[in-house]
Amino acid sequence: MKKRGKNVSNLLDGNLHLLLDLLRANEGMTRQDLVDATVLSPSGISKLVSFLIEKGLVVEDGIVTRIKGRRAISLKLNDSTYYSIGIRLARNYIRCGLFNLKGQLVYHIQSKLASKKLSETTDVLVSLVTETLAEVERQKLTVYGVGISAPGPLSSSEGRLILTSSYPEWSGFSVKTFIEEYFGFASVIVEHDANVSVLAEKWFGKGQECNDLVYVVADRGVGAGIYSDGIYTGYRNVAGEIGHTTIDYNGRKCECGNRGCLEMYCSSTAVLKEAQSIFESEGPEGWKNDMTIEEIGHLASRSEPNAKRLLTKAGTFLGIGLVNIINTYNPEMIIIGKTI
Repeated sequence: MKKRGKNVSNLLDGNLHLLLDLLRANEGMTRQDLVDATVLSPSGISKLVSFLIEKGLVVEDGIVTRIKGRRAISLKLNDSTYYSIGIRLARNYIRCGLFNLKGQLVYHIQSKLASKKLSETTDVLVSLVTETLAEVERQKLTVYGVGISAPGPLSSSEGRLILTSSYPEWSGFSVKTFIEEYFGFASVIVEHDANVSVLAEKWFGKGQECNDLVYVVADRGVGAGIYSDGIYTGYRNVAGEIGHTTIDYNGRKCECGNRGCLEMYCSSTAVLKEAQSIFESEGPEGWKNDMTIEEIGHLASRSEPNAKRLLTKAGTFLGIGLVNIINTYNPEMIIIGKTI
């Protein structure tokens, strides 16, 4: 079995990313602060910082006084140089935004998806990115690259969707290749929406002080982003697919080919499917055709028995999934929510 080493370029990229992340989270750090935080040598830090300054990513921000009256130069990200386009590809909408180096949103636009057809998906993608690029031109900004959050399982390196429940036309679609070829972008990164969500919580949300964190997506699909001193993706970038873990080996057939997948019992898709069945077979008071999750929740809050039973059952199954996460990963914190 071969062991993978890291070449010089890998180490350089990793160290540069580390410094940028530190400066994003801690504005005003000096070169010595970076030495203390990374245990890299002063000469190594000096070279890395010089490179980042040369590329316009970092600027010197002024003089600060340190211990024993020593003075040093503070550093900060140059948030007015490069921008990135962020795309959230969800099952029922697409959101497109423009972000600076600090991850701050400076412009956004969103559109719903009315169907499950791939042709509509690509049309909306083109429209939103085109409008965002028009804003880039209007503000005379420079876009460095594109980041795309998409439902999994997916191949991150290829930017290809492997399986999206109830969206058969999306299977095998490489959103990375589509965006690169249509708009001519050289740098497009695609990541699982649960991984993006856990990173967002780590950088900006409830998980900032936590190094072992799991973000559970409980939406139209079910998945988990796992953070343990970095995002854990597994061998083929499909770690955290808890929605396709088996909780009933004689259960319902899932699109993935397995039976009794967690997602078949506690996703909003599964809940709405069962709600439709209840309406058609029983027609309870206050129910209607094509219920929404919000409407079911409203009925449950008014103690409507069918809605309470439906949500209690879904919550119980989700709880089973959470217990499995706890016993498998032993995280310090679990956050449950929609995809960010």
